[in-house]
Amino acid sequence: MNNFWSLENINVYKILCPPKLKGYNDEVGKRYSKEDVIYFEKNTDNNVYLVSGGKVKLINYDEKGNEIVRQIITKGGLFGENLILGDSVRNEFAVACDNKTAVCSMNLDTMRELMRTNERFSTAIYKFIGLKIKKIERRLDLLVGKDVPSRVACYIYDLYKDENSLILPNHLSQKELASLLAATRESINKVFTEFRKQNIVNVTRKKIEIIDLVRLKQLSDE
Repeated sequence: MNNFWSLENINVYKILCPPKLKGYNDEVGKRYSKEDVIYFEKNTDNNVYLVSGGKVKLINYDEKGNEIVRQIITKGGLFGENLILGDSVRNEFAVACDNKTAVCSMNLDTMRELMRTNERFSTAIYKFIGLKIKKIERRLDLLVGKDVPSRVACYIYDLYKDENSLILPNHLSQKELASLLAATRESINKVFTEFRKQNIVNVTRKKIEIIDLVRLKQLSDE
């Protein structure tokens, strides 16, 4: 993610969240506590957001009031970008996952002007949106017709492809991953335990270590 946000020497993160700009946090940066709502579904605010600390989940609710997690956005992740693509209202709730979640925002008009005058910045934003759409489509694919071990294997293997490393940062708790993969926390824990016993993957609170990449790929049906 850090490499992407510095695409072609344009540091998108610093553009949207310039920490040295006096008064910036008071004007466009904001901190949230866990479960605080950043924006509501059908909201018509005119901002694009970037997570500068903590995590944000994008959710909907089904007819029974059950929470459906669409995405979990970690540091450096953009959200609310559907406005750039022409939507006028939000199609999900954005909720802080952690205490001290920090979010930067930029008015859509300012964002569009910056994209109009800076081609490399515009390319970076559209590339980010394109990658995000692909990840959403990938997640929907793995939720259909796959058991929980295969879903977890797909998730980890996709992280490996993104980072090109056998040692990966673990940004999500078991509860968050369970929500994202439409599983239970207990089933996720069971899969992690089994993967560790089989020397496929070892997961700790801070990192994911891939031990047997070939086996992981097979489990993900790649």
